[in-house]
Amino acid sequence: MRVKEPSKASPEKAKRSKRPPIPHDEDSSDDVAVGLTCEHISHAVSVHHVKKAVAENLRSVCLECLKERRSCDGQPGLPPDIWLCLKCGFQGCGQNSEGQHSLKHFKSWRAELHCIIINLSTWIIWCYECDEKLSTHCNKKVLAQIVDYLQKHVSKTQTSAFSRIIKLCEENCETGEKNKGRKGGSVTSVKGITNLGNTCFFNAVMQNLAQSYILTELMNEMKEHGTKLKIIPSSDSQLDPLVVELSSPGPLTSALFLFLHSMKETERGPLSPKVLFNQLCQKAPAFKSFQQQDSQELLHYLLDAVRTEETKRIQAGILKAFNNPTTKTADDETRKKVKEDKHMVSQSPQNAFQTLSQSYITTSKECSLQSCLYHFTSMELLMGNNKLLCENCTEKKQKCQREATSAEKKAEGVYTNARKQLLISAVPAILILHLKRFHQAGLGLRKVNRHVDFPLMLDLAPFCSATCKNVSVGGKVLYGLYGVVEHSGSMRGGHYTAYVKVRTPSRKLLEHITGKKNVPGLKEPDSESASQWVHVSDTYVQVVPESRALSAQAYLLFYERIL
Repeated sequence: MRVKEPSKASPEKAKRSKRPPIPHDEDSSDDVAVGLTCEHISHAVSVHHVKKAVAENLRSVCLECLKERRSCDGQPGLPPDIWLCLKCGFQGCGQNSEGQHSLKHFKSWRAELHCIIINLSTWIIWCYECDEKLSTHCNKKVLAQIVDYLQKHVSKTQTSAFSRIIKLCEENCETGEKNKGRKGGSVTSVKGITNLGNTCFFNAVMQNLAQSYILTELMNEMKEHGTKLKIIPSSDSQLDPLVVELSSPGPLTSALFLFLHSMKETERGPLSPKVLFNQLCQKAPAFKSFQQQDSQELLHYLLDAVRTEETKRIQAGILKAFNNPTTKTADDETRKKVKEDKHMVSQSPQNAFQTLSQSYITTSKECSLQSCLYHFTSMELLMGNNKLLCENCTEKKQKCQREATSAEKKAEGVYTNARKQLLISAVPAILILHLKRFHQAGLGLRKVNRHVDFPLMLDLAPFCSATCKNVSVGGKVLYGLYGVVEHSGSMRGGHYTAYVKVRTPSRKLLEHITGKKNVPGLKEPDSESASQWVHVSDTYVQVVPESRALSAQAYLLFYERIL
């Protein structure tokens, strides 16, 4: 996905043509489907200087970062994206890196403008003066010529340069391990994922799923042909427990299993998601076009498609146990046994609005994950045009009408005031929260850039129903943060990256979820020092401090249950 890099440059921005005068709000970036032209191109682009700089040396790493020897706890990360100045050919890391050397280059005083840069990985062109992404279609042909030249030149040198960087990182890691010595419960490395063309929305999600240890453990149990599954009906069912033999997993499930397994292999270097992505595109053709896509939509499609494959696989196993090859040939009684129910539990009105613990108290100016959950689960009064159609009241009215007159006339519906509240009825092992980062602005949509604070430890009890499953009233329902999907850019385009917490899997949690005791190879982490936060942008991996992960512009948040 194309990257947009916000600038901390001077607030005095140059005027842009073809831009309707829409008032700005400091927490939003508007989404206007109009191409922007930049008047700085004629002064801030020099084809001659760019070609000369590229011919002498096209870098895959920021030399300024190497000079400063930036590393965290002795663990060097793969370099961030490189941005090239289209005026002089300077190559440095961008806004999302610690060094921000491209931005510093722009801010340095010069007689001429050095405000237009290009990303050598995503080929996004950015103007620091306009604080906007530039399009080769809406600006001068010189931009298209430079992009074409750089892409051809990069393709010849990128592979060998990247291999040298990987080798350098491996040598540094080996040296650090020899000096530090290996200790029990060491944190595994994180692999980058190759961008297939605007697929950063996919890569960021997969980095977080790769750190979802429960998902990997559950898939390990279901991966082989002939796997036996014991199905235990609910307590109110009269069916006996059933052991079924499963066929091979579906193609998407198999591809996901192989991908997650490859992410855990010790070999370094980026991993190509082509097989998994192609399988997903067969289920969801909308992703085939390699266009701008949405991470949370991708996550829904992926998990729903895998669930559908596994549901069909289990249903086929049950039918086989009843000596029926398909649902079409099965009788009504067998179909009823195979069908999975989503039972609605009726509750008394007195307990319907009770929560597990005291409600969360929010302040007027608070912008946090807890305040978002507070507003999402707040009680609503349905009055006026929002009154609720009451079936019981309507039925009583119709009964009275029949008793008063012999005519069979259908009574009009009875609408009444009501209360409505959304509460959590069952807590999941993995909690994924999606922050809505757009709002209506006239006829279009506007990106909400306001930072939302999110905690390392989240107590979900104030937002759970008092009848919530597997938890006790008055207790806490704690979740630990282990992943963030961040979106930088506007509604027109941007870039997805991931922050993941690499840690030792919790033995107690996995035993609780899988029902297995003494899961092999797992130990409880001695302390938080056994974990580290890693920022991943496609193939670039960098260890970062916890504070940087918490300052991310979160779009998706991944939490796991803490028992």
